[in-house]
Amino acid sequence: MKYTRVAIGVESYEFHKEVEGMYNMIVLRDGAPDAETETMRELRRFRKVDHDPETLRAQPLKPGESWTQPLDVSDYYDMTKPGAYQVTVTRESLPLNLRYSVPVSSNTITVVVPPGTGEAEEATEKPEPRFALTISAPDSGPSPPLMIRAEMENTSDSVIRERKCWQSSLYDVSLLRDGEPVEPNNQTRMLQKGRAAGECAGNATLKEIQPGAVDVEGVNIRYLYDIFEPGSYLVKISRETYPYNPAKSVLVESNTLGFTVSPPPPRH
Repeated sequence: MKYTRVAIGVESYEFHKEVEGMYNMIVLRDGAPDAETETMRELRRFRKVDHDPETLRAQPLKPGESWTQPLDVSDYYDMTKPGAYQVTVTRESLPLNLRYSVPVSSNTITVVVPPGTGEAEEATEKPEPRFALTISAPDSGPSPPLMIRAEMENTSDSVIRERKCWQSSLYDVSLLRDGEPVEPNNQTRMLQKGRAAGECAGNATLKEIQPGAVDVEGVNIRYLYDIFEPGSYLVKISRETYPYNPAKSVLVESNTLGFTVSPPPPRH
């Protein structure tokens, strides 16, 4: 996507914290509006509540100069089905001052997805995972650990953009004690139920992970499991690459982390 300054004077081209925050996308499949993904719906919700957009960086543009950036349209619209997709991008000339702004539309491009490359093919041939998961225990703290450190590394060549709900994680945590699965507690079951229903009580943001970058999150395993009985424990996490699009998704698992819960000392 190429943005060119045509007016007189220098403009400070401001970025929103989320790159797509300044742009709207019109995507048609065979002439009909294409289905939005959960990421697009979350971006719309985010725009409604973000009354003070943050400038990530400013790029001065003189008349005739251009700014070019990628726009991952398929993150925001479902382009997995066969068909001809017409993509148009629009932007307000002054997104942060709509009183003096006018809408500007780009040209329209067509992207053709031929038969046999959509959902039917993906159902039998899943794509490569776009991230890797690693967990580790904190350097200091209680034993067994209260929190574990979860690292999600973007191993793809494009930005990962997805909804982040601060009240529930997209990670599934599995725990074994002496080789046997430990049952999750009621809190875990409530979180799983809310996540399956897409609930997030309005406390959500859009997370962006650049290629090669790592997103770090703390996972409270004692919040999810009742860890009282003595034994040798093994914990790992997993999650889907596209939680809201099963046709494109593959399961990614982390390494396994071990810890021991000792029996209480004998009373004298």
